[in-house]
Amino acid sequence: MITRSAERWGRFPQSVAADTTYGNGELLAWFEERGITPYIRVKESPAPKTNLYGIEKFTYDPGTNSYQCPEGKRLTYLGVNPRNRNHIYRATRKRCRECAHKSQCTTGHYRQIAIHVHEAARQRARERTTVPAFAAAQRQRRKVEALFAELKNQIGLRRVRLRRMKHVREQFFLAATAQNLKRLARFLRSRSLASATVPI
Repeated sequence: MITRSAERWGRFPQSVAADTTYGNGELLAWFEERGITPYIRVKESPAPKTNLYGIEKFTYDPGTNSYQCPEGKRLTYLGVNPRNRNHIYRATRKRCRECAHKSQCTTGHYRQIAIHVHEAARQRARERTTVPAFAAAQRQRRKVEALFAELKNQIGLRRVRLRRMKHVREQFFLAATAQNLKRLARFLRSRSLASATVPI
């Protein structure tokens, strides 16, 4: 949809707000490549609760493209797992077997780390959730989504009943008219109640 909009208007939007369903690394990186700021929370896989060393305990060495554990042992880069698109870094049985802190690091024969191929974009998205612009974008998103939820759940527009775009457009115009009439009725009622309570 964004691509079609850019083809029609000649430019991409400056920012996009969406729910966490759209917060995967590939889409976040796609937005950034086109200069679009994504105000979207990162979609995280639920991690089991554990007392083992987390990723923050390991140090990345860009020169060798490897990680070092807290004991200085190296985790070598193996490649990308095509199933979940993660970079895999792994120690060896010998390195982990001789480590005095193995029980605090892994329950297996060796320690392995998986880093998403778009982890940089994911990290920037996490940092973006703390800025005021993120909260403002989410408020605007909820305003729009609330209208579509009302159309679907209260007005009954779960599916269009006509074919061809001009007929579908007419159906949406009628549904939007019903929405606006409901808002107008609420607005007029609130004004009448406010005027009735004004002391003389």
